[in-house]
Amino acid sequence: ACTSSSTMSSAYQRSYQLRPHRRDEFIEFIKALLLTPFVVHTRQAFHTEQIVSAAYGEILTSVSQLVQDHIKHRQSSLVSTSALQDMVRSVGGFFTPLDLREAFDTYDRRTHLSARRFVPPSFNDIRVILNIAQVQAIRTQLKLITFDGDQTLYADGANFHRDSPLIGDIIELLLRGIHVALVTAAGYKGAPGKYEQRLEGLLAEMSHRDLPAEVLSRFFVVGGECNYLFQCRKGPSADGHLQCGLHEVDWSTSWEPASLATLLDAAAASLEDAVARMQLPFRIMRKPHAVGTIRSDKKRPVSREQLDELVLSVKHALDKAGVALPYCAFNGGSDVWVDVGNKLLGIQTLQKQLGATESETLHIGDQFSIDGNDVAARECCCTVWVSDPRETGSALRILLYGSEDGAPGAA
Repeated sequence: ACTSSSTMSSAYQRSYQLRPHRRDEFIEFIKALLLTPFVVHTRQAFHTEQIVSAAYGEILTSVSQLVQDHIKHRQSSLVSTSALQDMVRSVGGFFTPLDLREAFDTYDRRTHLSARRFVPPSFNDIRVILNIAQVQAIRTQLKLITFDGDQTLYADGANFHRDSPLIGDIIELLLRGIHVALVTAAGYKGAPGKYEQRLEGLLAEMSHRDLPAEVLSRFFVVGGECNYLFQCRKGPSADGHLQCGLHEVDWSTSWEPASLATLLDAAAASLEDAVARMQLPFRIMRKPHAVGTIRSDKKRPVSREQLDELVLSVKHALDKAGVALPYCAFNGGSDVWVDVGNKLLGIQTLQKQLGATESETLHIGDQFSIDGNDVAARECCCTVWVSDPRETGSALRILLYGSEDGAPGAA
C-alpha cells in the first residue's frame, strides 16, 4: 500500500480482514451487476448468446455513463459525491471516458463469455474488459506510457530478454514519438549497469537497429519508485562500438535528512521485530531511500499472509512514529519493501518534465491490489492492470494497431 501520509494502516488492516486478496471494489461492483442477467437468462429454455450479450452490454453502457458522470463531478469540484462514488466508496478518478460496451464486445468475440451457462463473469473477465476500454480510450492521445517491471514486462526476477515480443512494441512506441518509462521499486543510485542488465534485450535491440538519438532519448528508467532517473543514450562500448545505455540525469526528488532517517529507522526496526517474531528466513537490507527484506534461506517457504503481516506491522510502526514523508510499503510476492516516495510522485514528475497530462499518460502494472505498489499511479494517470507480460502484449497491440490481432510487435 502506498500513501502520501501515514494514516492508512488501520483502514488497510480492516480491508485485509474483509476482502479477498487481489480484489478491487469497482470491479466487484460490476461483477455483481452482471450476475443478475447471468442468473435470469442463462438457465432459461430460450437462452441464446445474443440475449445474454445484449443484457450484459446494457449494464456496461450504464456503468460507462456512471464513469462519465463521475469524471464531470470531479472536474466541477463539487463537495457532494457522484452517483458512482455513492455506490463504490473507494472509487478513484478516471481521466478518460470508458466505452465498456465496445470493450465487452471485443472481449466477447474472443472468449464467448456470453455463451457460458455455468460460470458467471469473473473478476478477471471484468479486469480485462476494463483494460481494453482504457487502452481504446487513450490510444489516439497517448504521450507517456510507464511500465512496472516484474510480471509486467518480464517474468518475476528475470531479465528483459531479446526474444520478448514486447521489445518490438516498445520500440514502435518510441518511433511514434511516445515517451516510455520503466518505473520500478528497484533503486540503484549511480549504478545504471544494474538496470541495463535487467533491460539487456531491449538495449541490445535498440543498438542493433541503430535508432536515432532523438528516439533513444524518449526512453527512461525511474528507480526507487521516484528517487532516481536514467535516460537512454548511445555511447562507446568496451570494444569501441556504439551501444545504447542508461545515464543518470538530474531529478527533482529530495528528502529532508532527519525525516528520511526517522522513516527508515522505524521501518527497519519494525521489519526486524516482525521477522524475529514469526521466525522468517529474512535479513534486513537498507538502502539510501528504502529498507526491505532479503531471503536468507530460499528453501524455507514464506506465505502471503506472513508477508502481509510484515506490511501491516511496518505501516503501524510508521503511523506511531508520525513520519511526515510519503512512502510505499508493499508485498512484492516474495519479499517486503518500504520505499521513500511512491510511483505517484515518480510519474507526476515525469509528466511535468515531458508535458503530459493525466489523460495522456498510461501506466501498466500488475500490483494494483491493496498492498501493491502500482495502485498509487491511479491518482495521476490512466492505468491497466495486467497479470503477466502476455496481457501487456495484448494491451500494446490494441494501443498500437487497434486490435489484439493487429500487426506483430516484433520486427
